[in-house]
Amino acid sequence: MTMVFVTGPTGVLGTATLPRLLAAGHGVRALSRSAANDAAIRALGAEPVRADLFDVDSLRTAMARADAVLHLATRIPSFSEIRRRAAWAENDRIRSEGTRNVVDAALASGVRAVVYPSFDLIYGDHGDAWIDAASAPPEPAATVVSTLDAEREVARFAATEGRRGVSLRLGGLYGPGLPSTEQQFAMARRGIAPLFGPASAYTPMLWIDDAATALIAALDRAPSGVYDVVDDEPLPRGEIVRALAAAVGRKRLFLPPRWLAGPMIGPAGDAFARSMRVSNRRFEEATGWRPTARNAREGFALLAADAAELRPAA
Repeated sequence: MTMVFVTGPTGVLGTATLPRLLAAGHGVRALSRSAANDAAIRALGAEPVRADLFDVDSLRTAMARADAVLHLATRIPSFSEIRRRAAWAENDRIRSEGTRNVVDAALASGVRAVVYPSFDLIYGDHGDAWIDAASAPPEPAATVVSTLDAEREVARFAATEGRRGVSLRLGGLYGPGLPSTEQQFAMARRGIAPLFGPASAYTPMLWIDDAATALIAALDRAPSGVYDVVDDEPLPRGEIVRALAAAVGRKRLFLPPRWLAGPMIGPAGDAFARSMRVSNRRFEEATGWRPTARNAREGFALLAADAAELRPAA
C-alpha cells in the first residue's frame, strides 16, 4: 500500500480524488488546519494531519509516513473577486512558496513521488494547431505565472535521483457539484455563454472525475515530466456554446467578444479568450489513461441528464 499525503483535500480536486485513492488501495493522510477540516477529511475516509503549507517543519512531520504527495492546494478567488489582481495573491503564494515548502519537506523525507495539477491556460493563442507541453512554450497571463513556479519546484524534486515529479496541465474543470459549473449554467440559463472570443477558438476542458483518475494515474505510473490532461477532443468555442445551450434548453447563447474578457473577469481574461487546441496524447501514451467525457458535448449532455433526473415531477 502506498501512503499518500494530500494538500487541499477538501477542494474541488481533493473531494473528487480522495475517495478514488482509497478505493485504489492507497492510504491517505491529508493536510488539515482546523477541527472543521478534520471532520471533512474523515468524512472523505482519510486521516487528517495538522500542518501548514508555510511551515516546512510541520510539513516534514506530516510527511513522515508518506511515500507520495498530491499537492492539490489552491485558493482561486470567487467569481465576484476574480477581476481584482490582488484577490489572486494567496493563490500565487500557495503555488510558489507553498509548493517550494512541499518539495523541501518531501526531499527531506522518504517521499518518492510528487504530483501537481497545473493549468493549460498558460499557453498562447495557437489557432487550430495541436499543441502540448513538448511543442508550445508557456505564454502565461499574470494570474497563472505562479503555476510555472510550482512546475519548476516539482522539476527540482524530480532532478534528485530516485525521485519522481509530475506536473499535469489540466483543462478547464467542469462537472456535477462544482461551483464554477453551477455559475456557468446559471449564466447560460440567462442566455449568456460563460466564454469569450471567436467561435472558432479552441478551449480544452476536463470532466472533474477524469481529472481525479488522471492524478491517480500520474501518481501510479507517469514518468517525471510535464503533461497535458484534457478531453480527447477540445472543441471550438462555438460548438461548446451550442452544447451548453442544449443542456439548459435554450436555442442559442450570446458569446461575448474577446474585448469583454478583461472587463468581465480581469487579468485572467486574455488567457480565457485564446485558442488552445491542446493534445493529451503524451499522457495517454505514458499511462494508459483515457477520459470518460471525450469532449464538452458529451459532458454537458451528462450534466443535463443529471439535472433532469433531479428535477421534481410535475
